[in-house]
Amino acid sequence: MEDYAISEQFDAKLSLLVDASTPILQVGVLGKNDWKSFHTSEKQALEGLFFAAKQTLEEVGQPLSSMDAIFFCEGPGSTLGLRISCAFIRTLQWANHPTPRVYMYNALDLGKVMCGTEASIQAPFRKGFRFVRTGKNAVGKKEILSTEDALSRFPESMHLPDPRSLVEDLPESQKIPYSLKDQVEGLDDLLPVSKLCELATPYAPRPAEFQKWRPNPRAT
Repeated sequence: MEDYAISEQFDAKLSLLVDASTPILQVGVLGKNDWKSFHTSEKQALEGLFFAAKQTLEEVGQPLSSMDAIFFCEGPGSTLGLRISCAFIRTLQWANHPTPRVYMYNALDLGKVMCGTEASIQAPFRKGFRFVRTGKNAVGKKEILSTEDALSRFPESMHLPDPRSLVEDLPESQKIPYSLKDQVEGLDDLLPVSKLCELATPYAPRPAEFQKWRPNPRAT
């Protein structure tokens, strides 16, 4: 746990957050226990990310080059959105001097902050599987289970958004809206689940599996 950001040691003056884990892009400038500026966009990350970040910083009277800390959601979530947000952050690191520090957080850990419960947190993985986060610490244990096992073993779980609707009939009371502006109180909530990292990289606990194609000699 020592690798995770500690509030007393955090001294950045301007902190930008980028979260492209859901179809709603969320970008904000963080205060200690509030948001100095916050914007959302329903555009694809490739179209909306730079514009939303520029808008957010202009609202606090600062250029993109002024930030000294960047927080980003590593996942789980939209694969394309996560990759684009990581590329965006790497570009900012390359272009800005001194290089801003980068902190990553996992949406499953932030989900626990949002709902303030001891219940496990679940999110969709690939078809037939789900992420399950357990534990009382700010950063919990995460594992990949079959959908059947995840739902039967952890029936009281809270669930992050599932844009593909891989699981039907989840009670509304167990769904996490995942609205950072409404459910996260700035750095006070974010720092305990965030970790300093050198390179922004999407969350990939299990590599993609591809079935090798073999030609059918009978096909002509």
